[in-house]
Amino acid sequence: MSDRSTAGETADLPAEPTTPIRVDRPAETADDYTTTELLAVAAARQIDDGETAFIGVGMSLMSGILAKYTHAPDCQLVTESGYIGSVPPGVVQSISDTILGVDALVATDQCEIFVDNQRGAFDVGIIGAGQIDSRGNTNSTAVIGDATYDRPKVRLPGSGGSNDIMTSCGRTVVMMRQQRRAFTTEVDYVTAPGHLEHSDRREELGFVGGGPAAVVTDMAVFGFDDDGEMVLETTHPGVSVDDVRDEVQWDLRVADDVETTPEPTRGEVAMLRAIDPADVVLRGTDYVYEVGFEEWSDTVLEHWEQLRTVQNDTDDSR
Repeated sequence: MSDRSTAGETADLPAEPTTPIRVDRPAETADDYTTTELLAVAAARQIDDGETAFIGVGMSLMSGILAKYTHAPDCQLVTESGYIGSVPPGVVQSISDTILGVDALVATDQCEIFVDNQRGAFDVGIIGAGQIDSRGNTNSTAVIGDATYDRPKVRLPGSGGSNDIMTSCGRTVVMMRQQRRAFTTEVDYVTAPGHLEHSDRREELGFVGGGPAAVVTDMAVFGFDDDGEMVLETTHPGVSVDDVRDEVQWDLRVADDVETTPEPTRGEVAMLRAIDPADVVLRGTDYVYEVGFEEWSDTVLEHWEQLRTVQNDTDDSR
């Protein structure tokens, strides 16, 4: 794993964007991936071919696109803004960005998408969170601490679609950074309901979705047992079980045979860097705000054409 910086950090952009879609030996393990890229790949692998995947923006969008272009070409991406079956060319700044609708099979509206979700139409959703507890209840509303809801310690972005996704999608994947303060014994606010007080509670409340099925962090991948309790399943290369335990406040359940998370391949890493050519998500740069629209759109179009080549090759091989 390289020391290349992760999301949220700033770094100088390369003189010319690298676009290694046609990478040699794409199935081999990459030797220069970042922790952020490992996280994105691990989340993408949670999407199976043929599934409908309800995604947002940022990391969840990147994981959805990556799945579409690699192991799950027949998955259909669903966005909150109303597109089904689209093939976005890359990262966007907002769910309202019309790039999300490129090549969509259906272009409807936000209301229809969420009604379909409440019917249980979507197989898997991907969300983020600021806090999570042992039963997968997440908080993306406010870190209250010893303050009040009206004047919390930290105001988080809010639910967005996370409550709807966690309530009604077939299963939900949570992506977040592994921090002890975030993996807490009790979330300050339940934005999206996990497995709640006991394993039957979701059914009692009439939820159609199965709730959290996996939590993917920059250190590990977790599942949930039949009691609805989070279980450590794999740790990323170089990370021990004790390392993960140190970043969790509760007595963490650990699988009998904790394995190492499979590393990204050269092809997956190349694809991620084409999806986010300016490292807006992968490294949190401000590139999009520092260039004119024409340069930005040219960059996006250049990488989109490469992704479409991959898509066409996949279609021709069937």
